[in-house]
Amino acid sequence: MEKILIAEDDRRIAQLEQDYLESNGFATAWVGDGAQVIPALKRDHYDLVLLDIMLPGCSGYDICRTVRELKLPNREFELLRFLAQNPNIVFSKEELFEKIWGYDYISDAATVSVHINRLREKIEDDARNPKIIETVWGAGYRLND
Repeated sequence: MEKILIAEDDRRIAQLEQDYLESNGFATAWVGDGAQVIPALKRDHYDLVLLDIMLPGCSGYDICRTVRELKLPNREFELLRFLAQNPNIVFSKEELFEKIWGYDYISDAATVSVHINRLREKIEDDARNPKIIETVWGAGYRLND
């Protein structure tokens, strides 16, 4: 079951969001102060955060700047974006190379492995045991949703 953190200082709005989400099969948790968001994220795993921008304690904007910034070179970003737009689909190294680098780029598909490893170092909790970008042995890679 997907779990959603609701960061909203207006309890009535948060209750409406919780009621709607829970009636649609989501688990929810609520915090009413921006200073509570990062500790909640460290304490538990959430699939999504509904974040009010104007929170007391710490604004939603500042929380995003603190938690969600990930600097990626262009090719790593394009590779991650392509995989994210096509979740659960296995792509061979050659297919990924053609989609991201193009036919006229001078290199080979081994470049894909290097970029996948770099992405894993940045986005996985444990790059040696990846859960997000999975290797499908003999076939390629896929991004798990």
